[in-house]
Amino acid sequence: MLVPTNRKQGWFSREKENMLFIHVPKCGGKFVEKAFEPWIRKCPSRRIAEAAGHLTWREYNSVFGKHDIDIAAMTSFAVVRNPWDWHVSWFHYIRQDEGGLLSGHAIEATLFQAFSFTDYIAWLEDDDAPASPQNYIKSQLKDFLTDENGEIAVSHILRQETLNEDLRALAVKLDLAIHIGDRRINTSQREGYRKYYSDQDCERIALRHRDDLDLFGYTF
Repeated sequence: MLVPTNRKQGWFSREKENMLFIHVPKCGGKFVEKAFEPWIRKCPSRRIAEAAGHLTWREYNSVFGKHDIDIAAMTSFAVVRNPWDWHVSWFHYIRQDEGGLLSGHAIEATLFQAFSFTDYIAWLEDDDAPASPQNYIKSQLKDFLTDENGEIAVSHILRQETLNEDLRALAVKLDLAIHIGDRRINTSQREGYRKYYSDQDCERIALRHRDDLDLFGYTF
C-alpha cells in the first residue's frame, strides 16, 4: 500500500510532465523507471548533469534551485525497503560487482570479498573503515526523502515489498498509463534475508535504522 506522508498533497502538481522519481539505491528503482517511461525521461533530473545519480530530496532541491525549478511544484515519489533486507542486498550486490564497475564502490567491492555478513555489519559501524566517497550504504532510507527539517518531503512513498501493487495504485491516482513488467529487474534469487542475521547483528541494524523503522513500520 502507499505510505502516507505528512506533506499536504495539494502542494504537488498533478501535471504528468512534472514528476520526480527519487531513486533510493537497491529498492527496485530500475523496475520503476522502466514502468514510468516516458514520464520520468521528461524530468529535469534527466537533462541537468548535476542531478544525475542517487540524489536525496535535499540535493535535488539544491540543484533545481540553481536552475529556477521549484521542486515543491513537482509530484515526487520514491521506494523504500525493509532495512534488514536492504543490507543483505547491498552486501551481495557489491560483493559480486568485480572492481566496483557497476556500483561505483570499488573499495567495498574489494573489501567484501573476504567479509562474512557479520564483518559487513561491523564495517558499517566503523566510521574509520575504508570506503568509497558515496555514502549510500551507511545512510538511513529516510535520508533520501526528508527536507532540511527532517520532515518527509516526498509526496508518494512506495514499498519494494509490494511494488507492483503500489505502482498500479500510484498510476491510477495520477491518471498515468504505465506498463508494469511481470518481474523485477535485478531481483535476487537468494533465500530470505533473516538467515543472514545473528541476534546481535539484527539489533545493530535496528539501532542504525531506528528512524526508518519508526517512519515505515518495518519489523525483522
